[in-house]
Amino acid sequence: MTDRFPDRTNGSRRQWLCAVGVLGFGAVGCNVLHDRSVKTPAHSTGEPTDRLAGTVLAPLPKKPGKYFHRVSQYVFYSDFPLEPTDPLFAELEELPEQIQTELKLPTGSGIVQVFLFEDQEKYEAYIQAHYPKLPIRRAYFFAGQRGTNLPDDLTVCTWIGKHLRTDLRHELTHALLHGVLKAVPLWLDEGIAGVFEQPTRQAGVNASHLEALRSTSFSPNLARLEKLGQVHQMEKPEYQEAWAWVHFLLHSTPANDKILQDYLQALRQNPNPGLLLPKLETVMPEPGKAMLEHLSKLQLPALVVPVAGAR
Repeated sequence: MTDRFPDRTNGSRRQWLCAVGVLGFGAVGCNVLHDRSVKTPAHSTGEPTDRLAGTVLAPLPKKPGKYFHRVSQYVFYSDFPLEPTDPLFAELEELPEQIQTELKLPTGSGIVQVFLFEDQEKYEAYIQAHYPKLPIRRAYFFAGQRGTNLPDDLTVCTWIGKHLRTDLRHELTHALLHGVLKAVPLWLDEGIAGVFEQPTRQAGVNASHLEALRSTSFSPNLARLEKLGQVHQMEKPEYQEAWAWVHFLLHSTPANDKILQDYLQALRQNPNPGLLLPKLETVMPEPGKAMLEHLSKLQLPALVVPVAGAR
């Protein structure tokens, strides 16, 4: 399967990117390069000026907007033509239903704006100019509050690269969750995104996370994970553990699945429903041990090497 987004770095609109690791290759490194949602302030309008010298500064880089294409709840914007029949669009169109089915959540009514930059340089220039305090990550999801009884502004920014499929699935999962929940704890937000960034056929198994956890003396600690509230506190081990807990809850026993579903339903009504670990301990004495046993039974999905020419 090939995603027909033009590879502008090679100067030809007839060159296409590969399918971005259909069976898990694209997930490598995403636990480091992704970020959860950040609340963004409104930006002032007008030309920026140098207050000391009184000179007009160079305009800030802008988001893409020459072309657009609507798919399901998303509107994709780019400065190059998009191919409406690209298989990636069809796959992303199915993502809301997949999340709705597996997490028993309704579909939100908000629109997610997705800004696709032509290359890494333009994307990073935009992020650095508009959000200088943010670390450079491959993709970002922003949830800007619009007011009482109004849906949040849901925005995804990323660039056309070899991890595009994984990045879009990850960030759009964030957007879909924040479109229907009052709040999402940091670990849960990243854990769910880590599960749904994988192609449907993999049943949420993140090969890079699973291999990393098996190769270390991993000791689950959900109590610690639930205390994390700042993005900078989430490093590679935290992303891996967050994925492991969510996959364990979703794919181990019906009782564990129900605990996760009940917790998500509580988050629809209350942004502070309490911790999840005490609820999990009501159905098992040692959740960490049970989670490790679950991981030991998972099969690593086959890896697919991208075709030549993909970035």
